[in-house]
Amino acid sequence: MMKWICITLSALTVTACAMFVPQDRPNTPISLPAAYSLYTDGDPAPDRWWESFGSDALNRLVETALAGNFDVRTAWARLKQADAVARQAGANRMPMLDGSGGAEKSWQQTKTDAAGTSHSNSRTFSAGLVAAYELDLWGRLAALQQSENLALKASAEDLAAAAVTVSAEVTTAWIEILSLHRQIAILRDQIDINQRMLKLQELRFVNGQADALDISQQREALAQAKAKLPPLQLAEQQQQNALAVLLGRAGAGDFTVNQETLPSLIPLPATGLPADLLAARPDIRAAGLRLKAADWQVSAARTDRLPSITLSADAAFSSDTLDLLLGNWVSTLAASLTGPVFDAGYRSAEVDRTRAVADEYLTAYAQTVAGAIQEVEDSLATETRQGEYIVLLEEQLKASRLTLKDAHLQYMNGQDNYLAYLTAWTSVQALERQLVDEKATLIKNRVSLYRTLGGDWTRGLMAGGVPAPATDTNTETVPQTQTNTVKNG
Repeated sequence: MMKWICITLSALTVTACAMFVPQDRPNTPISLPAAYSLYTDGDPAPDRWWESFGSDALNRLVETALAGNFDVRTAWARLKQADAVARQAGANRMPMLDGSGGAEKSWQQTKTDAAGTSHSNSRTFSAGLVAAYELDLWGRLAALQQSENLALKASAEDLAAAAVTVSAEVTTAWIEILSLHRQIAILRDQIDINQRMLKLQELRFVNGQADALDISQQREALAQAKAKLPPLQLAEQQQQNALAVLLGRAGAGDFTVNQETLPSLIPLPATGLPADLLAARPDIRAAGLRLKAADWQVSAARTDRLPSITLSADAAFSSDTLDLLLGNWVSTLAASLTGPVFDAGYRSAEVDRTRAVADEYLTAYAQTVAGAIQEVEDSLATETRQGEYIVLLEEQLKASRLTLKDAHLQYMNGQDNYLAYLTAWTSVQALERQLVDEKATLIKNRVSLYRTLGGDWTRGLMAGGVPAPATDTNTETVPQTQTNTVKNG
């Protein structure tokens, strides 16, 4: 008889689990474009792409940030929390056994009729074991465990996303500091030139070759150049402070970036196809995992509307002597069936709530994918337009230098006044600083493109901690397009 009961329960369990498995969703939560409007021809992005800059200082900064950044440390803490919750969900599927024990000693004194007293002592020892186990007939506990396991994997992807973002932010801050260093160096050279030009004009005035207006105009140009220095120095200090926070420090302290030149532009990575982002971006992977976790929550809510069977057993001992501990036990084995009769629609409402939560995660997943594609598109567009802008600025600077040369020649020949020459010189100075800033913008955009494309280099962060989540086998991979230059689609 017991054999047939076990077979029946096993069949019910297998059938019930199949009944409440979430339905498969499409691999893509939103219609994806077949290709980007712009594309690249070149090699795929290297794992630790920032090492392409060839700067040991930058490599140390990124490593420090990956170990100490506040967002990364927060993501680690949340990952540990998710791991604990997932282990708790697994423990709920196992039998629970509680033990208890105690000893009691009592002493009693009684007066007798002869004014005497009598004494009595008693001792009692007790022990007990209580076990309980819920038969997961409909897969409720299994669904909850599956949901928490998926949430754990999503937390691991959150850690990866934090690492991707932090590495890009540190690199961007480093480039901005180098840009400001270079602009400050150029501005100081320009201030020095303006000071020498002022002395020259004063000497020409003494010799009757210049008038007072020429000196006044040169003093104004010198003052304007000096006035541009404090804002650049302020921006430099603010970037130093921001970089310190990215490293997990409070204040820059003695931390400095000593390099004075802009780094070279690192190679343009292959973008592949928009569908590649589903597997390459950790934030997209996290959003997809949370959607699946929500679907399993719906399954758990549906099974909660069905009856549940709980097996329980307890054994108790009580005696006044310890030698009867192993032979004076009373044990009980029981099974209880519990099912909802009337709950005023509470469980039905819970199913509706979990389905609405799953719909919310579906929308968030679609929005994450759409936002990721927008980021890549924006970076590619910036790559093209910023490159064109820099070429035009270089041509403008070349033309301004020719204008400066002609204006100087006409001024020295007495064919034009000093203001025309000074205006041409001021234009050259402004373009030199602007060109440095725009080149830095192009380099920072290249960093942004690497960030938006994601990557799997963050798997190494899991070494020694919670294992990295396995790659989702349901995600379709699309062959990447080889790349080198940004082109119109």
